[in-house]
Amino acid sequence: MGGAVFLDLLLARYRRTVVTAELVGHVGWISRLVAIGLLILWISGIGFLLLYQVTEPQKLMNPKIWAKVTIVAILSINGLAIHRLVLPFLRQRIGHQLLSGINGRTKTALISCGVISAVSWTAPVVLGAVPQLNFVVPCTVILATYALVLVQAFLIATFVLRDAAGREASLSDLSDGIEEQPLHHAAPAT
Repeated sequence: MGGAVFLDLLLARYRRTVVTAELVGHVGWISRLVAIGLLILWISGIGFLLLYQVTEPQKLMNPKIWAKVTIVAILSINGLAIHRLVLPFLRQRIGHQLLSGINGRTKTALISCGVISAVSWTAPVVLGAVPQLNFVVPCTVILATYALVLVQAFLIATFVLRDAAGREASLSDLSDGIEEQPLHHAAPAT
């Protein structure tokens, strides 16, 4: 989870700077660690499901468990999208600003992958830390809340990136409109 959140924050930070081969190398290295973490998450989760099946089958009726499994499945699909689409895109951006000059559809896809990553790594941790939800809240309510958080996070990220792009464009327009003017000194009064 830490690696995934670090990558999301790193890319958000570097969205306005030129992508370097060094940055792409760091992102590739950390993303491999995140993939290993996701694999470990699946192995441990399946291990718990098998343990529950053998020792306490009633725990498999906990809707929270199935919500977590669904969220981790979404996280896994998003991870595939990141490795197949986002990382190659990042390599193509070496020498260019990350989000500069790309179409809205591509920007939306990048924001979506980042938001799904951040929310989906956090959600299972939060669900695991709140035992009060066990056998109380239906899976559909948990997943609806998850979906609502995804939508809110996407809107916030889109607004922040749009606002940042708008400020950059305004500053660029302002600096383009200002030409160097020689200083005129008033003639001394006689």
